[in-house]
Amino acid sequence: MIKTDRVIANLYTDSQRYSSCKIDILQLDWYDATKKIVRLFTDNGREIAIHHLDQEQLYHGDIVYHEDRDIIVVQIIPCLCIVFQPLTLRDMAIVCFEIGNKHTPIFINKDKEVIIAFESPLYQFLKRGGFEPRKENRIIERTSTLMIYKWSSSGQVISLESK
Repeated sequence: MIKTDRVIANLYTDSQRYSSCKIDILQLDWYDATKKIVRLFTDNGREIAIHHLDQEQLYHGDIVYHEDRDIIVVQIIPCLCIVFQPLTLRDMAIVCFEIGNKHTPIFINKDKEVIIAFESPLYQFLKRGGFEPRKENRIIERTSTLMIYKWSSSGQVISLESK
């Protein structure tokens, strides 16, 4: 079994460097990408245990193993999703409130699309609400997290974290 505790690089951002390597794919469902410990088999049957502490999640294209000319690359499996773009901030607030009440993970990408793993009742709710949801196969990845502000007693920001 191969054990690793870090992501070496990402194949899609550093493809030139790894162009001559033999790629073995580790397929992950989107909800497994945020787990701190993952133990699975690659497409070529190699068992790998990943205990990643350096980042919040594994991303599509992450290289988790590299030896000689062999690399193991994470592939997030696309799944059926609900995708839509709220037209106003009010619409965004309503949608996030309703979806949040269901404790369903919400993903918002750089194009301001809201992406949710498909659930028929939620899709029907959004359709009835006039949000024009679409069903699409997508790779779900966490695209941003909230920024945390710490305030001093005088109201000044004393630190800021973002991930």
